[in-house]
Amino acid sequence: MKNSAPELKIWDPVVRTFHWGVAAGFLLNYFIIEDGSDLHEWTGYFVGSLLILRLVWGIIGSKNARFVNFWPTPQGIREHLSELASGQIDPKSGHNPAGAVMIFLMMTLLALTCLSGWAMENIDAFWGEDWLEELHELFAGTSLFAVCVHVPAVLLIQWWTQTPLVRPMWSGKRRVPIDSEPNN
Repeated sequence: MKNSAPELKIWDPVVRTFHWGVAAGFLLNYFIIEDGSDLHEWTGYFVGSLLILRLVWGIIGSKNARFVNFWPTPQGIREHLSELASGQIDPKSGHNPAGAVMIFLMMTLLALTCLSGWAMENIDAFWGEDWLEELHELFAGTSLFAVCVHVPAVLLIQWWTQTPLVRPMWSGKRRVPIDSEPNN
């Protein structure tokens, strides 16, 4: 009988729901839903609500969800780049330092996109202001650029290190080599 690699829980349901919910909401609003429509506005509220949930979960959530456990430090980034250069990353870990930088960047950009969209619709002093609409579009466009860096980077790192990164964001679990022991 063939011995298969054990699976470790990497991502909890809140992290996975946040990830795919924000991805879907942002892409729908950017490419499909008409700008300024009620559906566009409500989808923005959905994304904003997920951001708030993730901020709270980043403080009280599971080990791999808590920001304190993957906060990017200069030393952590150097160690991660060294691991990458050797074609390895810890298969038992969640976010790596480079991923953490991207997460915080995308969350900030999405929060700014949501806030500027909300301000356009709900603060009378900003209603009809072209500069705010341009700022909103800049934040959304920069968010899309970050997505266009994030997705290929994940796929490249997955290929380079042979560590599944996409599947665990769906299933929550990652197969790890038998000689690996879970982090405690």
